[in-house]
Amino acid sequence: MITYKEALNIIEKTLTSLEIKDIAVHQAFGVNSETLVSASHVPPFSNSAMDGVAIKSKETKATTKENPQRLEIKNTIYAGDKVITSNDNHVCFEIMTGALMPKNFDAVIPIEQVEIIKENNKSYLLLKEPIKKGRNVRLAGEDFLPGDIILEKGKSINPYNLMSLLMNKINKVKVFQSPKIGIVATGSELDGNSESSIPNTNGPYIEACVRRLGLECTNQLHAKDDPSEIKMQIKKCMDAGADIITTSGGVSAGKADFVPSVLIDMGAEILFHKLWIRPGKPILMAKFPDGKIVFGLPGNPVSVAVGFRFFASQAIRIMQGREIEKPISSINISDYKKSKKFCLFAKAIAHVDMNGKIRTEIMSGQESFKVKPFRDANCWAMIPEGIETIEKGEHVSIFPLSQDESINF
Repeated sequence: MITYKEALNIIEKTLTSLEIKDIAVHQAFGVNSETLVSASHVPPFSNSAMDGVAIKSKETKATTKENPQRLEIKNTIYAGDKVITSNDNHVCFEIMTGALMPKNFDAVIPIEQVEIIKENNKSYLLLKEPIKKGRNVRLAGEDFLPGDIILEKGKSINPYNLMSLLMNKINKVKVFQSPKIGIVATGSELDGNSESSIPNTNGPYIEACVRRLGLECTNQLHAKDDPSEIKMQIKKCMDAGADIITTSGGVSAGKADFVPSVLIDMGAEILFHKLWIRPGKPILMAKFPDGKIVFGLPGNPVSVAVGFRFFASQAIRIMQGREIEKPISSINISDYKKSKKFCLFAKAIAHVDMNGKIRTEIMSGQESFKVKPFRDANCWAMIPEGIETIEKGEHVSIFPLSQDESINF
């Protein structure tokens, strides 16, 4: 058997990112495949940050309550208007949010703060204090300058950085193709036709995880404990274009555990089988000659959750051109004892204390068949092999329940 870290190394060495495709930025989804750099100033021109009156700040330096100043309001500048140049002194312009600043004008007074007087059919701005240069003005390049990084390679495109892409007038992006996932839940007890049958939670669970990652699930199939049926269902996933196939059940050492022998019979190479982890010790990873990957997960529900979260999900990241996920550092709340031989993936509850530090409680009910603790858990805690007792106050690594999601503190 090998350790979790050794298994991750095998995953990293075995897998590479999938093909790169061009996609219109408005439909962009996935992982960026090249670092994008700004080629221009954003905003491209200095503009007003709000509705108000544009002035030349230098003309207001001597302004006081005792020595007020009047500036004639020439006209109104709207967003989208061409730049206005005025060589007149002691004038100002009403200006709308986003409109280009008139040439040599460098401050905007909010409309709700101005005092306007009218004389002889003319409007004047009355000032009783000096105005600071740059007030309420968005300067050209204040957001992005040429050469600034917009989005790094390996970062997911989301609605927030999409705004940066659009503001930099990027029309197309190159993204790594995302893997397609096929699912085969094995077990004659899942057929639902007898008193001894049990619900098939594993297949729907993995499919829900796949869709939550924004990925395509090619198949969600069931196979009885029969080698020919297991082989047929795996083949269906392969024919449907699955890059990764997850199976559940049938990977241990029982008489009905046919998945390893079926994979070998189909020409796959077993890259690892059985790890020093709990739950999920019998997990396997196999590779077909065409590069398709199989993760054989044990049948207990929590073992399936661990197998998908910490193995299949990491493989997905690599195939999307991303790095292996890093844990979050937390403080353990109370002593917890486990077997020293195994790396434990434990259901846990994390919270942020009044000092802003993350503290985590490892829950009871860690058996691989118990799903009730997920009702209260908000994260996974990982305690590596070689540690028998993690004591109160010690560091513990935690992960969100689902990849690419935050912990719901």
